[in-house]
Amino acid sequence: MSDFIAVIMAGGKGQRFWPLSTVAQPKQFLDLSHSGQTLIQGTLERILPLTSGPERVFVATAERYTPLVRQQLPEIPAENLLIEPVGRDSAPAVALASLAIHQRHGDAIVGFFSSDHRIGNPECFMEAVRAAAALAEARKGLVTIGIRPTRPATGYGYIEQGPRVGAGFKVARFVEKPTLKKAQSYLEAETYLWNAGIFVWSLGTILTELDTYAPALMRPLRRAFEGGRVDAVFPQLTRVSIDYAVMEHTSRAYVVPGEFDWDDIGYWVALERLLKRNADDPNTVVGRHVGLEASGNIIYTEDSEDVVVTLGVKNLVIVKRGKAILLVRKDRVGDIKRLLQDERLAELIPD
Repeated sequence: MSDFIAVIMAGGKGQRFWPLSTVAQPKQFLDLSHSGQTLIQGTLERILPLTSGPERVFVATAERYTPLVRQQLPEIPAENLLIEPVGRDSAPAVALASLAIHQRHGDAIVGFFSSDHRIGNPECFMEAVRAAAALAEARKGLVTIGIRPTRPATGYGYIEQGPRVGAGFKVARFVEKPTLKKAQSYLEAETYLWNAGIFVWSLGTILTELDTYAPALMRPLRRAFEGGRVDAVFPQLTRVSIDYAVMEHTSRAYVVPGEFDWDDIGYWVALERLLKRNADDPNTVVGRHVGLEASGNIIYTEDSEDVVVTLGVKNLVIVKRGKAILLVRKDRVGDIKRLLQDERLAELIPD
């Protein structure tokens, strides 16, 4: 796929991984697994073989993160950084990136990849992307890669497979994050896939579908792009995801099953899947920990001199970074983003 273009989406704040992930340095720029490689560096390494070289890779990110992108991905040309004036969710980001790349490369086949996913089996990953690209070109379709569920996850969206089409399936419907009971039924049905948020399509097709299903977004953005006024208009755009803006409405949606290990590293509990647990410790630990009758906890300390001591506690997330200490039940980590809206926290612990 020498003409394939890859876009790394790297504008997120990663708030659910606070206090390790901050607005100043969100999780995609962190080495969460202590592998010697940040999440965004791993993303580039994974997608680069799909292209003819770094000049065919773009990074969509916020202006404040451009120094981090340049530091961590020095091989990406500076002109391939697509700067979002402010965060407006994935649909405006995809639309702006598509307009900019279309202007330079015409109706190319493009893949959009999150910068904070963990993916195993790289050969299987590349095989799925290549199949998605072939399907997108043959059917003029919007192709997403779905992951076969391995557990009844309630934190993911799902895709119901319709009729088979080539290496993939027509999308029957997208399903929002389900209850545990429904997630269990999707797992047993074997016709549902996790929505991994990996997309492949031609630029002409996605721009046409955005014009059709998101005119309130595209009309002002097209005028601003053509007039060189994106910075003035972009902050006025409505926050909306590409799934909600286009994928849930289009008749051109297809899904290719991905037979590779995948995790979106969305919450602290993902560390239990990301890290290998010490067989002698019933907790998931990064740093120094001494525990007695403590199990099922996730413990993370950034400073090698810090030590966390636990006694008789279960199923907690305990994080120590700098002056901040987070203590939360594992079943409440999804509320960390809401916690960060508290003004008292902003005053006590700045970015």
